[in-house]
Amino acid sequence: MKISLDQLKKMMAAYRLKVLRVQTLEDGYLVETNKGKKRVTVWNQSAQLKWSNAWREQMSALGHQAVEKFIPNMNKKKYIRYQGKYFVLSHIPEGRKPNVSDYWDCESTGRVYAQYHHALEGIEPKTTLVNHTPFSDDFFIQGSKWIKEGIQAIEHKEHPTLIDELIYANLPLLYQRFRRAYQLWEGVKDSVFSLPLSYASFQLDQLTETDQGWHVSGGYNQPLVTLHHDTVHLLRNIYEKSDWKEEAVLSFLKGYEEERKLSDTELIYILFQLAVPVEVWTYFNQYMQKGEITPDEAEKMVDAIRKQRHWDHLAARFGRYIDENNRQKIPFQ
Repeated sequence: MKISLDQLKKMMAAYRLKVLRVQTLEDGYLVETNKGKKRVTVWNQSAQLKWSNAWREQMSALGHQAVEKFIPNMNKKKYIRYQGKYFVLSHIPEGRKPNVSDYWDCESTGRVYAQYHHALEGIEPKTTLVNHTPFSDDFFIQGSKWIKEGIQAIEHKEHPTLIDELIYANLPLLYQRFRRAYQLWEGVKDSVFSLPLSYASFQLDQLTETDQGWHVSGGYNQPLVTLHHDTVHLLRNIYEKSDWKEEAVLSFLKGYEEERKLSDTELIYILFQLAVPVEVWTYFNQYMQKGEITPDEAEKMVDAIRKQRHWDHLAARFGRYIDENNRQKIPFQ
């Protein structure tokens, strides 16, 4: 939502701030004031804003002060409502972002990320939203059916294209991945709803190393789902940015579990999501719905198929990580 400069100046006056310069951001504004740079974020839902404020305050209460907190205005409110939206002010941290080639950085960010998850567990039920997961039995049953139908459709084509042949060559493996992921889902689907909510994704650039330690920020207007959808997104982000180094992921997990142990349900839920061929499925789904894909989509699909080998390796390595954890739990006889 865009507002006029005059209206933004009026809002900042409620914080006793004078606006010097303004830059438009995807989720709000970067505002240079007489008291330094600030971020103004625009929120659509009060419940989501309340939830986001809750985990920030909880992290602070648990002793982690390096967290983006919403600044109260002269009316002692942490937002200004204008035209049905909620405008929120916060400080912008200065520092560097995580270096995934530095395994100590990975371990350190794992610890602070676990502290963030600790904070989510401490939010009162009344401040949370409805818990849900983006997966279901129908997702896998229907997906497996479509893959079989896709194989049959291409087999019946008199003159299949190169794209048809590429998709056909990869469909059996896609089907195997789907069935494997479904087996893992069967083992955790009744337990995951006991986990707290978190963002659908978590970006590395939400972490900034400051004088107070690793500063946590962001997550504006993001959809909320069951915990560890964010973890899987972050693990993949670390793995890809480190040029597919499993040591970067393992260092992150080491730091995380030093701060917060993952339960068996959480470990399997993470493994399950790592096993889902999300990107390949996205382009195959487009192909099934339209009967064809554009050259640009085909190029992206080829890249997704190439990357899928890395995601398969990550899922297999995480499976071994679980096995190693289980062996450590077995007492000596």
